[in-house]
Order: sequence, then structure tokens, then C-alpha cells
Amino acid sequence: MIEQERIEAVKTDVDLKACIESRGIALKKNGKGYMGLCPFHNDTNPSLSVNIEKQLFQCFGCGTAGDVIRFVQLYDKVDFKEAVRRLTTPGITVTTESPPAVKPATKKPSSQKTSATQALSVKDKKLLARVVGYYQHTLTEDRRGLDYLAHERGIADTQSLKDFGAGYANGTLLEILPEDPEVIAALKRIGILNAKGHEVFYNCVVFPLHDANGAIVNLYGRNITDDNGVTHLYLPGSRSGLVNRQAVKRSQTLLLTELIIDALTLYDQGFKNVMPIYGTNGLLDEHLSFFNRRVKEAYLVFDADEAGRKAAESLVGRLKEKEIAAYPVALPVKDVNVYFKRHTPEAFEALLKSANPQSLEQSDKVNTRKQSLYKETAHGFIVGYGDRQYEIKGIQRGDTQLKVTIKASTEVAGDRPFELTTIDLYSSRSRAWFAKLCADLFGADEALVKEDIGRILKHVEDWQPQKTESHAEKPSEDEKARALQFLKNPDLFAEVLADLATIGVTGEETNKLVGYLAAVSRKLDDPLSVLIQSRSAAGKSTLQDAILSLVPDEDYAKYTRITDQALFYKEEDALVNKILAIEEEAGMGGAAYSIRNIQSSKKITVAATGKDPGTGRMKTEEYTVRGPVAVMITTTAAELEGETASRFLFLTIDESAKMTDAIHRMVRETAEQLQCPIEDVFFTRRMIREYINWTDWQVRAHIRQLEELEYLYARVGAKGKEYAYALNYRGQAEETGRCYLNLTPVEEIRKLMRKDKD
Repeated sequence: MIEQERIEAVKTDVDLKACIESRGIALKKNGKGYMGLCPFHNDTNPSLSVNIEKQLFQCFGCGTAGDVIRFVQLYDKVDFKEAVRRLTTPGITVTTESPPAVKPATKKPSSQKTSATQALSVKDKKLLARVVGYYQHTLTEDRRGLDYLAHERGIADTQSLKDFGAGYANGTLLEILPEDPEVIAALKRIGILNAKGHEVFYNCVVFPLHDANGAIVNLYGRNITDDNGVTHLYLPGSRSGLVNRQAVKRSQTLLLTELIIDALTLYDQGFKNVMPIYGTNGLLDEHLSFFNRRVKEAYLVFDADEAGRKAAESLVGRLKEKEIAAYPVALPVKDVNVYFKRHTPEAFEALLKSANPQSLEQSDKVNTRKQSLYKETAHGFIVGYGDRQYEIKGIQRGDTQLKVTIKASTEVAGDRPFELTTIDLYSSRSRAWFAKLCADLFGADEALVKEDIGRILKHVEDWQPQKTESHAEKPSEDEKARALQFLKNPDLFAEVLADLATIGVTGEETNKLVGYLAAVSRKLDDPLSVLIQSRSAAGKSTLQDAILSLVPDEDYAKYTRITDQALFYKEEDALVNKILAIEEEAGMGGAAYSIRNIQSSKKITVAATGKDPGTGRMKTEEYTVRGPVAVMITTTAAELEGETASRFLFLTIDESAKMTDAIHRMVRETAEQLQCPIEDVFFTRRMIREYINWTDWQVRAHIRQLEELEYLYARVGAKGKEYAYALNYRGQAEETGRCYLNLTPVEEIRKLMRKDKD
């Protein structure tokens, strides 16, 4: 390997202009520099620029650029070492056609650089920290450093790079330095600049090294192109400083590597208890002192070459002297960077087990990938990976789409920050867009979140809606037996009619039975639909409400009106085996076509245009709602449109005088039951329901009328929510001992009815 000081001497001492002219290239003065025809492409207009001050050349035509060594490499078509040899060896001509254009470099290294024993001052450390901060900023602005780490080393996790303080020296430091000779002198003394004022770490990804107190005391650079013969750079002087000091505080186990890039690779793969040393023979007393009896075991993850194996063997004994058990890890490939291009963190955990069967080291990346939560919900599920949780609902399947609504948070059921959107899981752009949002939310690697969403996709494809279960207690064996006996009762219809009469529906035996059977048929593959027809206020809504009162609340949906597109945006299985009840046929409006479709085809589908959240472009999305569904509608219309009428059983309310008499008779009987001796007591709606077997709806309706007419008054009970009622009695007395509050007595009503009949 060529010494760095020798290379720097060539760059600063060899006359670039003379070297170029020695190849027969004519240069003409142009401002502060020179211009000539570029020898590296068919140049007809001088485009080769030579900067004498910086000793650099650049072609504005083909883009070729570099220093004197690079020029000789390209022009003479030799490698880096040969170019340096031609520029430094006396008597060697630089071409076979021209005499030597340069003299050998004999200048001694600058004495300004920090010596092996010279320590950095507090001021130097602050200046070095500012330089490191600028390099870290440059890494985010210039893609070359990030591309090298990602493509060559497989390290793309932003958090890992931040934790290691990664930066990139692209040569722009000189542009932002103040014109302060003292600062320039300090940077030369530290080793950031060479004697000519050029950046020593140019074209390197750089990493700071810290002392035990956290101050930056050294800098490591890794050249990203390997085109100058020097791959690894440190500040001049003795090696010092540590990387990832937190590992010692976090664990009693360490993974030691030869170089910082190796350690960063392991860290990026989730092995956080890692620390690099200075090469195969670079375990310093500073390392051992920092371990300070906290470290109990170390895994030596060195390159799989002869030097790596020998170094690991020698370190085992040295660490043993410090009471640290050491285990060499046998890599099956050249180094850890190559290893993780072919293997997973789980495989590396197995390697550690091979080195030490009692190894407990695990990758955080493996742990964060593990499914930590899965819970079914009413409309989907919640799934978690590590500390990342996702709630999925609104699942809509199509032939080419799988739409879901996803809420992402570290605690979806809490009040933590979250991302919430609806996406098509079959759209790669939508998945990528949402993964980026979630990566920012979780502070996680985007690739990890993409993996989460891929696993969510599989869960959604396998998901089936939950069957609605009754919250009632399971019936006992005796209750089951009595229920079966009831269902086998030959007078079952009579029982159903009696129940409907009890809740306030008089007569209408056929309509009640057909309506009830239609309600029960909701569980069939081909349910019945009914349309109840009558004039206004004839009792059609009463019949509909009575039938629905015998159906569990979760098994029907009742609406006064439905807009044209309303049904299309319900949950896909929201109407399966349920009743869709509409109070008036006119309330169907433009949704009539949708209702007819779901009756006949057992599903409705709509294509709607919306904006793709990933691309911002308009796209067509598909929504599907499935049946079968039983439909129950009331109407005052004498005739209905044929397409609608053909799908329903028509029930016509009995409006005869006989039915009217029956209703009046029931009202009178009920009124008699309401009469009671005057007492200073209060009563509730529940007491009325239990006494006369009316529905809550009937009791509410009559109570409201009696309050408005001031026959009753209400007060709030002790529980705060329960209303109690009392008769509005003010001491008026009657000889009969009863007070009717100016209402017509029942006996008087009977006399009037007999008179009407006569």
C-alpha cells in the first residue's frame, strides 16, 4: 500500500500543467487557468480546463476530471500505483515519446500535522466537531455517499447512519470555510487539510470516534471509489477513540469487528451490541479500559481470511486475561457485508450459536419483525409487529382490487399519533406511498414497513367477516328442550299471532304471519320481500314496526330515506342475511335500482372515480355490497312500477268498518285498564308496559299526548334518567270515589256506543 503522505506530496509538488504539456497537449492561458484540447474524446473546441492553483483538471465536454495522478492513469492507461511510480521515480520517463516532465517528490511530510503523542485541545475538538457536522449534512445533500453505503454495503437505514454519525466529504468544505488563517492552520494541524490546503478525506464516507466522555477525538474515512490506492484514512497520530460506546452500557456482551463499516453492517441488521476495533491488530488498551469489567463475553466477527483467523486466535487469550470469554465467529464468506447480502439476521444468530451454544444475542430487526399482536374486531382486525400496530377495517374485495382502511400507530386504541387512510392493497404504488408515511411515523426503515404491509395483505386475503353472535346467555338444556317443543307445536302460528296481538296489533292475521315469515326468511339464500300497502295512517307502519320488534337489532337496518349511492358505500357484508326496511316506498328514490339488483343478483357493484393517494392520478375504484337481503317497505301508492312490484309480496292493510270496530274495542279495554284509584303515587313507563302489555313505542306515544293535554305530569327520578309520572289531580272529588280529570268515563263511552248501534 502506498503511503498517504507520498501520494499527497505527488499531488502538491508535481506540476500538472507541465505534465499535460509533456504529452504533446498545447495549453493556452485563460483567465487564472489554462485551456486545451481534451485527449479523452474527439475534441474540436478546447474544453480541457487546468486549474493551476488547485492542481486539478476538468473537461467540460466529456466530464473527465482529477489530479495529476488521475491524468497519468488515463493518458498512459496504467493503474494507480504505476502512475504514482512514474511521477516519483527518477529516470523513468512519463511517456515513451517525451522526456520526463516532472521531478520526483522528495519533500518531507509537513511538520504541522499532529504527532503521535500530540493531543487535541478543547478548541481543536470543537472545530473537529463542526467539521463532522458539516460532513453529516453533506451526506444528505450528495447522493454519492449514501449510494455507496446502500449499493456496495447494503446499508440504507437512516437511523443506523445517524447512530454512527455517518458523513461524506465531497470537497465542498473549502467553500464554506472563513478566510481566517488561524482556522486553516488549525485544520491542517488536526489533519483535516493537507499542507496545500486540500481536504484529506475527499471522496470518503466518514465516521467520528469519541473518547470515554463523548467528545470527538478522531475521524475515520472510507474512500468510496478506491481509485487512489488509499482505502482507509484516520487523522494523523496514534489511533484513539471508540465507536458505539453505548454498546458497553447496554450489554455485557459485545460483537467486535475489524472495521467501522463491518460494525455498521451488523448494527443495521439489528445487532446493536457491536463495537469496531482498528483492524486485526487494533484492539487498544483504550478499548480494554473502557470495558472496565462490565463486558463478560465477546464474539470476534473478523474477515474469513488468514489474517482475520490469526487475529481472532490471538485476541482470545488477550481477552481471557481481562476475564472476558471470547468466541471467534466462523463466517462462511469473505466478510459480514457479503454475508448479509446472502443471509438473514436469523442465520447470523445461528452462527453465534455455533460459536457459543449459550449465546443469547438476538437481532432487534428480527424482534421487530415478529408478530406481536393479532385481534379480530367487528369489522376487521388489529395486527402488530414489534411496536408497530395497524387497525384494518372497511375491507372491500374486488376482482382486481382489495380496498381497506388502515390506521397505523404505536397504540391504535389509544391517543398516540397515527396515520389513517384508505388504500388498495393490490396497488404497489399505494402500498409504497403508505409505507413511506408510516416509516416517518414510526421512525423505522421504510423497507421494514413495506414488509409489514405485505404481511397485512396476506392477512386481509385470509380474513372472513365474523358471524354475529348473540350477547344473550347460552340457553340451558331445559330451555333448549322447551324451545324445540315450541317450534314443533302444531299451533305455532297461533302462538305467533297471539304475541303480535299482545304487542298491540289487532287483526291482520294473514298479514302478520306473512310479514313474520318474510322476516325469518332473511336467513335463507333466497329470502322473501314484502311491501305493506294502505292509505295514510291506516296501520302499515304499525305492522312493520311490530314485525321488526321481534327481530334482533343487529339483524335489520331501517331507514326513512336512502340516497342514490348510499348502499354502495356500506361495508361489503353489512346486509348479508339481514332485513333492509324502508318506511315509505318514496324514500327509496334513486336507490330503487340498487335495491332491485341486490334482491335479484345477491350483490351490487359500482365503479367510482377517485384519486390514487400514491400517484395523485385519477383512477377507477370498485365497491361491492353483498346479499342476500330481505326487503320490507311500506307505501301509500295504489300502483308501483312493474320492475319493483314483481320482487315483492303485497300485504294490504284491512281498512274495513269491522276492523275499525275491533281497534276501538281494544282501545276501550286498554283505557279501562289504565283507570286506577286516585293515590298520591308516581308510576313509570315500565310499570304501564308490564300492566297492559303494550309496546314501549305505544306507551311513549300516549304518554306524550296525555302530557301535552296536561292530564299527566312528569318528574325525574332518583337515578337521574328514569322518568316518573303522576295524574294531574288537584283535590277535585266525586261521589263515585273516582276522578276522571274531565275525561269521558268508560261507562259513558259504552252508553254512546249502544246508542249509535240502536
